Amino acid sequence: MRRIFLVLLAPLALAGCEKPLTAPTNPGVCWRLAQGMNGKPDFRPIAPDIDTLENCAARLEGMRMVSGQPITGAFQGRFIYVADEDITVASGPKAQRYRVFTPAQRLEVQKGIQTLLDREKAGG
Repeated sequence: MRRIFLVLLAPLALAGCEKPLTAPTNPGVCWRLAQGMNGKPDFRPIAPDIDTLENCAARLEGMRMVSGQPITGAFQGRFIYVADEDITVASGPKAQRYRVFTPAQRLEVQKGIQTLLDREKAGG
């Protein structure tokens, strides 16, 4: 019985050793979290040479507006969560989230993105 218990417990112990998800820390790179080929979360770069977390958040907001789906991204070690309700940032998936833009600021970002989308659609 003891041997069976140890065999059943081994996979649980190994799962506990799995490294927690961390945001990439590359300076100036804006990332999007996607499903990797191995079924695990994977960060993919969406823009280099980004100077602030707010600019990365605005790019992610544009992606959310086009896709209609919540987006999780990252910038210099911080997670950025973009949802219909708000855009927040946190140091990790389980950490306290803080708002990136006030509602008025976010509305201005959305207006700017919509202008760019409309120009692109018009071919200009």
